[in-house]
Amino acid sequence: MPSNIKCKPVGSDLSAQSSAPISAFNAEFINTTYRQSLLHCSSTDIHVSKVPSKILNTSRSGGFTLVELILVIIILGIVSIGTVQYLSLGAQIYAEATERDEAVAQSRFMLARLTRELRHAAPNSVRLSCSVDNLACSVNQCLEFVPFKASTIYTGNITDNPIIIVDPQNTAAPNDWLNVYALNANDVYDTSNNKRVQLRTISDGTPASLDNWTINPSLAIESPTKRVYVLEQPVSFCIVSSQLFRYEGYAFSTNQNTPNASNEIGGIKGVLLGGLIQNSISKTAFFSYNTASLTRNSVVNIRSEMGFNDSETVSFNHEIHLPNVP
Repeated sequence: MPSNIKCKPVGSDLSAQSSAPISAFNAEFINTTYRQSLLHCSSTDIHVSKVPSKILNTSRSGGFTLVELILVIIILGIVSIGTVQYLSLGAQIYAEATERDEAVAQSRFMLARLTRELRHAAPNSVRLSCSVDNLACSVNQCLEFVPFKASTIYTGNITDNPIIIVDPQNTAAPNDWLNVYALNANDVYDTSNNKRVQLRTISDGTPASLDNWTINPSLAIESPTKRVYVLEQPVSFCIVSSQLFRYEGYAFSTNQNTPNASNEIGGIKGVLLGGLIQNSISKTAFFSYNTASLTRNSVVNIRSEMGFNDSETVSFNHEIHLPNVP
Protein backbone atom coordinates (compact mmCIF):
# COMPACT_ATOMS: atom_id res chain seq x y z
CA MET A 1 0.00 0.00 0.00
CA PRO A 2 1.66 3.29 -1.05
CA SER A 3 2.00 5.78 1.79
CA ASN A 4 4.07 8.68 2.98
CA ILE A 5 5.43 7.76 6.37
CA LYS A 6 7.51 10.16 8.36
CA CYS A 7 9.26 8.76 11.40
CA LYS A 8 11.42 10.69 13.81
CA PRO A 9 14.15 8.67 15.41
CA VAL A 10 14.18 8.89 19.15
CA GLY A 11 17.91 8.53 19.43
CA SER A 12 18.58 11.62 17.36
CA ASP A 13 17.63 13.90 20.25
CA LEU A 14 19.95 12.14 22.54
CA SER A 15 22.88 12.40 20.26
CA ALA A 16 22.21 16.05 19.64
CA GLN A 17 21.99 16.96 23.33
CA SER A 18 25.11 15.12 24.37
CA SER A 19 28.46 16.63 23.55
CA ALA A 20 30.43 14.11 25.53
CA PRO A 21 32.45 11.47 23.79
CA ILE A 22 30.44 8.36 22.96
CA SER A 23 31.73 5.21 24.44
CA ALA A 24 31.33 1.81 22.94
CA PHE A 25 28.52 0.99 25.38
CA ASN A 26 26.71 4.23 24.58
CA ALA A 27 27.07 3.71 20.86
CA GLU A 28 25.45 0.26 21.11
CA PHE A 29 22.61 1.66 23.18
CA ILE A 30 22.02 4.48 20.70
CA ASN A 31 21.93 2.11 17.69
CA THR A 32 19.43 -0.19 19.40
CA THR A 33 17.21 2.74 20.32
CA TYR A 34 17.33 4.04 16.75
CA ARG A 35 16.28 0.73 15.25
CA GLN A 36 13.32 0.54 17.59
CA SER A 37 12.31 4.09 16.76
CA LEU A 38 11.96 3.09 13.11
CA LEU A 39 9.24 0.61 14.11
CA HIS A 40 7.28 3.03 16.28
CA CYS A 41 5.89 5.90 14.31
CA SER A 42 3.15 8.27 15.23
CA SER A 43 -0.20 7.52 13.65
CA THR A 44 -0.55 11.17 12.79
CA ASP A 45 2.46 10.97 10.50
CA ILE A 46 0.92 8.18 8.25
CA HIS A 47 -0.70 9.52 5.10
CA VAL A 48 -2.58 7.04 2.83
CA SER A 49 -2.38 8.22 -0.69
CA LYS A 50 -4.55 5.51 -2.38
CA VAL A 51 -6.39 2.34 -1.24
CA PRO A 52 -7.55 -0.16 -3.89
CA SER A 53 -11.36 -0.41 -4.34
CA LYS A 54 -11.35 -4.23 -4.00
CA ILE A 55 -10.04 -3.81 -0.44
CA LEU A 56 -12.47 -1.06 0.53
CA ASN A 57 -15.55 -2.79 -1.07
CA THR A 58 -15.80 -5.83 1.24
CA SER A 59 -19.51 -6.69 0.35
CA ARG A 60 -20.97 -7.80 -3.03
CA SER A 61 -24.42 -7.87 -4.64
CA GLY A 62 -26.72 -10.97 -3.90
CA GLY A 63 -27.64 -13.55 -6.67
CA PHE A 64 -26.67 -16.81 -8.41
CA THR A 65 -24.30 -17.50 -11.19
CA LEU A 66 -25.37 -19.22 -14.41
CA VAL A 67 -23.52 -22.38 -13.42
CA GLU A 68 -25.39 -22.53 -10.12
CA LEU A 69 -28.75 -22.11 -11.86
CA ILE A 70 -27.96 -24.87 -14.37
CA LEU A 71 -26.95 -27.24 -11.57
CA VAL A 72 -30.18 -26.53 -9.68
CA ILE A 73 -32.26 -27.14 -12.82
CA ILE A 74 -30.49 -30.46 -13.47
CA ILE A 75 -30.99 -31.62 -9.88
CA LEU A 76 -34.68 -30.64 -9.91
CA GLY A 77 -35.16 -32.47 -13.22
CA ILE A 78 -33.65 -35.67 -11.83
CA VAL A 79 -35.81 -35.48 -8.72
CA SER A 80 -38.93 -34.74 -10.78
CA ILE A 81 -38.34 -37.70 -13.12
CA GLY A 82 -37.92 -40.05 -10.17
CA THR A 83 -41.07 -38.70 -8.49
CA VAL A 84 -43.16 -38.96 -11.66
CA GLN A 85 -42.01 -42.52 -12.30
CA TYR A 86 -42.85 -43.50 -8.73
CA LEU A 87 -46.32 -41.94 -8.92
CA SER A 88 -47.04 -43.35 -12.39
CA LEU A 89 -46.04 -46.85 -11.26
CA GLY A 90 -48.40 -46.63 -8.31
CA ALA A 91 -51.22 -45.36 -10.55
CA GLN A 92 -50.58 -48.17 -13.04
CA ILE A 93 -50.69 -50.82 -10.31
CA TYR A 94 -53.95 -49.36 -8.98
CA ALA A 95 -55.51 -49.26 -12.46
CA GLU A 96 -54.52 -52.88 -13.18
CA ALA A 97 -55.90 -54.04 -9.83
CA THR A 98 -59.15 -52.18 -10.47
CA GLU A 99 -59.56 -53.71 -13.93
CA ARG A 100 -58.75 -57.16 -12.57
CA ASP A 101 -61.40 -56.78 -9.86
CA GLU A 102 -63.89 -55.55 -12.47
CA ALA A 103 -63.25 -58.56 -14.70
CA VAL A 104 -63.66 -60.99 -11.80
CA ALA A 105 -66.81 -59.24 -10.57
CA GLN A 106 -68.40 -59.29 -14.03
CA SER A 107 -67.59 -62.96 -14.51
CA ARG A 108 -69.05 -63.86 -11.14
CA PHE A 109 -72.23 -61.93 -11.90
CA MET A 110 -72.68 -63.57 -15.30
CA LEU A 111 -72.10 -67.06 -13.93
CA ALA A 112 -74.47 -66.50 -11.02
CA ARG A 113 -77.18 -65.14 -13.31
CA LEU A 114 -76.86 -68.03 -15.75
CA THR A 115 -76.87 -70.60 -12.95
CA ARG A 116 -79.99 -69.19 -11.33
CA GLU A 117 -81.97 -69.01 -14.56
CA LEU A 118 -80.89 -72.35 -16.02
CA ARG A 119 -82.02 -74.08 -12.83
CA HIS A 120 -85.58 -73.29 -13.98
CA ALA A 121 -85.15 -74.52 -17.54
CA ALA A 122 -87.69 -77.00 -18.80
CA PRO A 123 -86.20 -80.46 -19.39
CA ASN A 124 -84.17 -80.74 -22.59
CA SER A 125 -85.09 -77.21 -23.70
CA VAL A 126 -81.48 -76.02 -23.86
CA ARG A 127 -79.98 -75.59 -27.33
CA LEU A 128 -76.96 -73.80 -28.82
CA SER A 129 -76.79 -71.79 -32.01
CA CYS A 130 -73.33 -73.26 -32.67
CA SER A 131 -70.67 -75.27 -30.93
CA VAL A 132 -67.14 -76.40 -31.58
CA ASP A 133 -68.28 -80.02 -31.80
CA ASN A 134 -70.91 -79.82 -34.56
CA LEU A 135 -70.84 -76.31 -35.98
CA ALA A 136 -67.97 -73.88 -35.70
CA CYS A 137 -68.92 -70.45 -34.38
CA SER A 138 -67.66 -67.28 -35.99
CA VAL A 139 -68.30 -64.25 -33.79
CA ASN A 140 -71.59 -64.83 -31.95
CA GLN A 141 -72.87 -67.75 -29.91
CA CYS A 142 -76.29 -68.11 -28.31
CA LEU A 143 -77.70 -70.40 -25.65
CA GLU A 144 -81.49 -70.66 -25.67
CA PHE A 145 -83.78 -72.35 -23.17
CA VAL A 146 -87.40 -72.24 -22.03
CA PRO A 147 -88.04 -71.54 -18.34
CA PHE A 148 -91.09 -73.05 -16.70
CA LYS A 149 -93.32 -71.22 -14.26
CA ALA A 150 -95.13 -74.25 -12.85
CA SER A 151 -94.91 -78.02 -12.84
CA THR A 152 -97.46 -80.55 -11.76
CA ILE A 153 -98.68 -84.08 -12.47
CA TYR A 154 -101.76 -85.39 -14.24
CA THR A 155 -103.99 -88.37 -13.55
CA GLY A 156 -105.62 -90.71 -15.97
CA ASN A 157 -104.61 -90.83 -19.60
CA ILE A 158 -102.71 -88.03 -21.34
CA THR A 159 -104.77 -88.57 -24.48
CA ASP A 160 -107.92 -87.52 -22.64
CA ASN A 161 -109.19 -84.04 -23.29
CA PRO A 162 -109.69 -82.38 -20.93
CA ILE A 163 -106.91 -83.84 -18.83
CA ILE A 164 -107.17 -83.99 -15.08
CA ILE A 165 -104.39 -81.98 -13.44
CA VAL A 166 -103.36 -81.74 -9.82
CA ASP A 167 -103.75 -78.02 -9.11
CA PRO A 168 -100.23 -76.57 -9.48
CA GLN A 169 -98.77 -74.36 -6.81
CA ASN A 170 -98.23 -71.57 -9.34
CA THR A 171 -101.40 -70.69 -11.19
CA ALA A 172 -101.56 -71.46 -14.90
CA ALA A 173 -103.62 -69.37 -17.29
CA PRO A 174 -105.32 -69.89 -20.66
CA ASN A 175 -102.98 -69.63 -23.67
CA ASP A 176 -100.03 -70.89 -21.64
CA TRP A 177 -97.87 -73.51 -23.29
CA LEU A 178 -97.67 -77.02 -21.79
CA ASN A 179 -94.86 -79.49 -22.32
CA VAL A 180 -94.94 -83.21 -21.60
CA TYR A 181 -92.05 -85.67 -21.87
CA ALA A 182 -89.58 -83.69 -24.01
CA LEU A 183 -86.60 -85.82 -24.91
CA ASN A 184 -84.76 -83.19 -26.98
CA ALA A 185 -84.98 -79.54 -27.95
CA ASN A 186 -87.24 -80.23 -30.94
CA ASP A 187 -89.89 -81.62 -28.57
CA VAL A 188 -89.98 -78.19 -26.92
CA TYR A 189 -89.75 -75.81 -29.86
CA ASP A 190 -91.45 -77.77 -32.68
CA THR A 191 -95.20 -78.16 -32.16
CA SER A 192 -95.42 -80.84 -34.86
CA ASN A 193 -94.06 -83.37 -32.33
CA ASN A 194 -97.24 -82.87 -30.24
CA LYS A 195 -95.28 -82.49 -27.03
CA ARG A 196 -95.80 -78.74 -26.69
CA VAL A 197 -99.46 -77.80 -26.73
CA GLN A 198 -101.45 -74.75 -25.74
CA LEU A 199 -103.76 -74.59 -22.76
CA ARG A 200 -107.22 -73.36 -23.76
CA THR A 201 -109.48 -73.47 -20.70
CA ILE A 202 -109.24 -74.26 -17.00
CA SER A 203 -112.12 -75.43 -14.82
CA ASP A 204 -112.36 -76.76 -11.28
CA GLY A 205 -112.62 -80.48 -10.84
CA THR A 206 -113.75 -82.79 -8.08
CA PRO A 207 -112.25 -82.74 -5.54
CA ALA A 208 -111.14 -79.07 -5.43
CA SER A 209 -107.48 -80.06 -5.60
CA LEU A 210 -107.97 -81.20 -9.19
CA ASP A 211 -108.44 -79.06 -12.32
CA ASN A 212 -109.74 -79.88 -15.76
CA TRP A 213 -107.49 -78.50 -18.51
CA THR A 214 -108.62 -78.38 -22.09
CA ILE A 215 -105.71 -78.44 -24.55
CA ASN A 216 -105.30 -78.15 -28.27
CA PRO A 217 -104.15 -80.38 -29.85
CA SER A 218 -104.18 -83.50 -27.69
CA LEU A 219 -100.94 -84.95 -26.37
CA ALA A 220 -100.02 -88.30 -27.85
CA ILE A 221 -97.17 -89.60 -25.62
CA GLU A 222 -97.39 -90.42 -21.95
CA SER A 223 -94.79 -89.25 -19.45
CA PRO A 224 -93.39 -92.06 -17.28
CA THR A 225 -93.67 -89.78 -14.26
CA LYS A 226 -96.93 -88.14 -15.48
CA ARG A 227 -95.25 -84.73 -15.21
CA VAL A 228 -96.53 -81.58 -16.94
CA TYR A 229 -94.56 -78.32 -17.27
CA VAL A 230 -96.20 -74.92 -17.78
CA LEU A 231 -93.80 -72.94 -19.96
CA GLU A 232 -92.88 -69.29 -20.23
CA GLN A 233 -91.44 -67.51 -23.27
CA PRO A 234 -87.96 -68.54 -24.48
CA VAL A 235 -84.85 -66.82 -23.18
CA SER A 236 -81.52 -66.44 -24.97
CA PHE A 237 -78.06 -65.54 -23.72
CA CYS A 238 -75.81 -64.47 -26.57
CA ILE A 239 -72.15 -63.59 -26.86
CA VAL A 240 -71.90 -60.65 -29.27
CA SER A 241 -68.27 -59.68 -29.85
CA SER A 242 -66.92 -59.31 -26.30
CA GLN A 243 -70.25 -58.80 -24.50
CA LEU A 244 -73.02 -61.00 -23.08
CA PHE A 245 -76.65 -60.03 -23.79
CA ARG A 246 -79.94 -61.46 -22.54
CA TYR A 247 -83.10 -61.62 -24.67
CA GLU A 248 -86.64 -62.53 -23.64
CA GLY A 249 -90.19 -61.87 -24.77
CA TYR A 250 -89.89 -63.12 -28.33
CA ALA A 251 -91.95 -65.97 -29.75
CA PHE A 252 -91.11 -69.66 -30.09
CA SER A 253 -89.29 -70.63 -33.25
CA THR A 254 -88.47 -74.06 -34.64
CA ASN A 255 -85.07 -72.78 -35.79
CA GLN A 256 -83.00 -70.97 -33.24
CA ASN A 257 -82.71 -67.22 -33.82
CA THR A 258 -79.55 -65.18 -33.34
CA PRO A 259 -79.11 -61.41 -32.97
CA ASN A 260 -79.35 -59.33 -36.14
CA ALA A 261 -77.30 -56.27 -37.06
CA SER A 262 -79.44 -54.18 -34.66
CA ASN A 263 -78.69 -56.60 -31.81
CA GLU A 264 -82.30 -57.80 -31.73
CA ILE A 265 -84.02 -61.20 -31.66
CA GLY A 266 -87.61 -61.12 -32.88
CA GLY A 267 -87.66 -57.34 -32.46
CA ILE A 268 -86.48 -57.57 -28.83
CA LYS A 269 -83.40 -55.59 -27.90
CA GLY A 270 -80.79 -57.38 -25.85
CA VAL A 271 -79.95 -56.39 -22.26
CA LEU A 272 -76.24 -56.11 -21.53
CA LEU A 273 -75.07 -58.35 -18.69
CA GLY A 274 -71.30 -58.08 -18.94
CA GLY A 275 -68.27 -57.37 -21.07
CA LEU A 276 -64.51 -57.93 -21.18
CA ILE A 277 -65.06 -61.38 -22.73
CA GLN A 278 -62.01 -62.40 -24.74
CA ASN A 279 -63.07 -65.86 -25.93
CA SER A 280 -62.10 -66.74 -29.45
CA ILE A 281 -65.50 -68.27 -30.21
CA SER A 282 -64.22 -70.23 -33.19
CA LYS A 283 -61.72 -72.03 -30.93
CA THR A 284 -63.03 -71.71 -27.37
CA ALA A 285 -66.81 -71.64 -27.18
CA PHE A 286 -68.34 -69.72 -24.31
CA PHE A 287 -71.18 -72.27 -23.96
CA SER A 288 -71.12 -76.04 -24.33
CA TYR A 289 -73.95 -78.45 -23.59
CA ASN A 290 -74.07 -82.14 -22.72
CA THR A 291 -77.49 -83.78 -22.95
CA ALA A 292 -78.86 -85.93 -20.17
CA SER A 293 -78.31 -89.67 -20.05
CA LEU A 294 -79.57 -92.53 -17.92
CA THR A 295 -76.79 -91.95 -15.41
CA ARG A 296 -76.61 -88.13 -15.18
CA ASN A 297 -78.49 -84.93 -15.73
CA SER A 298 -77.79 -82.54 -18.57
CA VAL A 299 -74.91 -80.15 -18.03
CA VAL A 300 -74.17 -76.68 -19.34
CA ASN A 301 -70.48 -75.83 -19.27
CA ILE A 302 -69.39 -72.19 -19.35
CA ARG A 303 -65.83 -71.21 -20.15
CA SER A 304 -65.26 -67.49 -19.87
CA GLU A 305 -61.96 -65.82 -20.59
CA MET A 306 -62.04 -62.32 -19.15
CA GLY A 307 -59.43 -59.94 -20.55
CA PHE A 308 -58.08 -56.68 -19.19
CA ASN A 309 -55.02 -54.44 -19.50
CA ASP A 310 -54.74 -55.61 -23.13
CA SER A 311 -52.36 -58.32 -21.93
CA GLU A 312 -53.90 -60.35 -19.09
CA THR A 313 -56.77 -62.84 -19.06
CA VAL A 314 -58.54 -64.74 -16.31
CA SER A 315 -60.26 -68.01 -17.24
CA PHE A 316 -63.30 -69.42 -15.47
CA ASN A 317 -64.74 -72.92 -15.94
CA HIS A 318 -68.22 -73.39 -14.54
CA GLU A 319 -70.64 -76.31 -14.78
CA ILE A 320 -74.39 -75.97 -14.29
CA HIS A 321 -76.26 -79.20 -13.63
CA LEU A 322 -79.90 -79.13 -14.71
CA PRO A 323 -81.84 -81.35 -12.29
CA ASN A 324 -85.21 -81.25 -14.06
CA VAL A 325 -86.36 -84.47 -15.68
CA PRO A 326 -89.18 -84.95 -18.22
